[in-house]
Amino acid sequence: MPDWLIRIVPVANPTPAVPAAFIPALRDAHAGTPLTAQVDDIVVWGNTTNEEHWPWPVDASGNPLPDNRVPPGLRLSDPIPANTSSNNYDVTMPATGNTINYCCKLHPRMRGQIIVTAIPPAPPSA
Repeated sequence: MPDWLIRIVPVANPTPAVPAAFIPALRDAHAGTPLTAQVDDIVVWGNTTNEEHWPWPVDASGNPLPDNRVPPGLRLSDPIPANTSSNNYDVTMPATGNTINYCCKLHPRMRGQIIVTAIPPAPPSA
C-alpha cells in the first residue's frame, strides 16, 4: 500500500500543453503544492483523466531528462494509462539537494515536486 498518492486531475481550462495537474492527496492541496516524503516512502500517481500521463524527472532548466540520463532511483513511473494508477515509486534522495522536480514526459509543462527528507535516526535505546 502506498504512503502517498499524487492525483493527476483535469484542469479547469485545459490546453494541449497543460491538460491536467499533479495534486498530492493532502488537505487543501492544489496544483503546485509539493509533496513532502521521506526516503523509502512509497508514492503512487493516480491518473483520473482520459489521457495517458508519465511522471518524469527534469533537469535544472526544467526540461525532461533524456532516458539515458535518469539516475538510478529517479525513474518515477512507467506511462500511466487513462483512469489507472502508476507502479510504486520508492522515494530516494536526489544526488544534489532534496527536491525531485518532475513533469509529465508527454506534457512537459505539467509540473510537480517531491521534497525528500531523510529518515530520522532511531532514538537511543535505554
